[in-house]
Amino acid sequence: MKKIISFILTSIVALYLSMSVAFSAANEVRAAFFLEWATPNQESKVKKIYDKALGVPVKWTNFATGVEMTEAMLSGDIDISYSQGMTPFVNAVNAKAPIKIVDVAVEYGMGGTGCVVSNASGITKANAKELEGKKVAVPLNTMADYAMRMIAKHLDFDVGALELVDMEPADGAVALVDGNVTMACMFGKNSIDKGLEAGSMLMTTAEATAAGITSFDITSVTDKFLAENPEMVRTFLEVTAEANADWAAGKSNINVIAKDAGMSVEKTKNQMAGFKFPTPAEQRKSWLNSGGKVEGMLEFMGKMFGTAENPALSDYSKTINNSFLPG
Repeated sequence: MKKIISFILTSIVALYLSMSVAFSAANEVRAAFFLEWATPNQESKVKKIYDKALGVPVKWTNFATGVEMTEAMLSGDIDISYSQGMTPFVNAVNAKAPIKIVDVAVEYGMGGTGCVVSNASGITKANAKELEGKKVAVPLNTMADYAMRMIAKHLDFDVGALELVDMEPADGAVALVDGNVTMACMFGKNSIDKGLEAGSMLMTTAEATAAGITSFDITSVTDKFLAENPEMVRTFLEVTAEANADWAAGKSNINVIAKDAGMSVEKTKNQMAGFKFPTPAEQRKSWLNSGGKVEGMLEFMGKMFGTAENPALSDYSKTINNSFLPG
C-alpha cells in the first residue's frame, strides 16, 4: 500500500511540475542573431526546427552589433542572443546586467573580424604606429573593438592616440572606401570584403592566430527567461548542437545557410572555414567549466573594458551557467 501511495504522490508531483512548466512557459521565443555571420543553426532557423522542438514560434531579429543585442535584452525585447560577442557581454555584466552565458556559439580567432587599413595611407603592420592621430572606424564595445585593441598591443600603437569614430561595420567599410577614415575595424564577410576594395588587412587571420589573438562568441540568455523557461533554453541548445553536429558530418545545406546569412555561397564557405563550433562535451571540459576558457576571457576582457563607473567583476564565474548544455 505504501508503495502504491508513494507512486501516486510521485505521479501527482510530477504532473504538477510538468503543468507548472507548461503554464509558465513563454508563448514565443525572441532570439537575436547576426547577418553576414554564417552558422549551421541558420538551417534549423529557416526550416523552423527550433519552432517545432520548442512548441512555440521563434521570432528571430538580426542586429548590426552585439551592443544592440544587449540593449534589446535589457529592454525586454530579446530572450536569447545567439553568437553574441564577448565584449558587449562583459560590458553588460560589469554594469550588473541580469544575463548569463549558457553556450559557446562559435570560435573564430580573427576569421570573421579584423582591421582593414587604407592602401592609400601606405600604412602596414611594419609602420602601424603611423595610425596614431588618424581616423579609425570601429563599432565600439564590440569584438571588432577588442580585435583592434589586441592588434594595437601586438603592433605597438596607442589606441588612445587614434581618432575613433563609432560606426557599424557596413558604414565603416563605406567610410574607408570613400577615404573618410584611414582604417576600419569590422566583422561580417560582406563588410570586410567591401573594405578590402580600398585596403588590406592590418594583420591576417594567420598572423593574428600566431600572435595568440583569439575570439569567440557565446549564447546568452536573460535571467528572467532562464528562471521562467529552463526547458526551452535546454531545447534551444539541443537544436543548436544538432545543427553543429550535422555541419561537422557534412550534412548541412550550405545554400540555405548562405541565403539566410545574406551572403553568396562562396563567401559563406570561406567564412565558415575559419569557424569552429565546440560540442557540448568540449564546452563542459574546457570552455564553460570552472577556470575554463570563457571565465579566463571574461576576466581578461573585464579588465580591458572596465571603467571607473563599471569596473571589472571580482568573480565572473557567476555569469556562466553550463547546466543547460545537452548531454
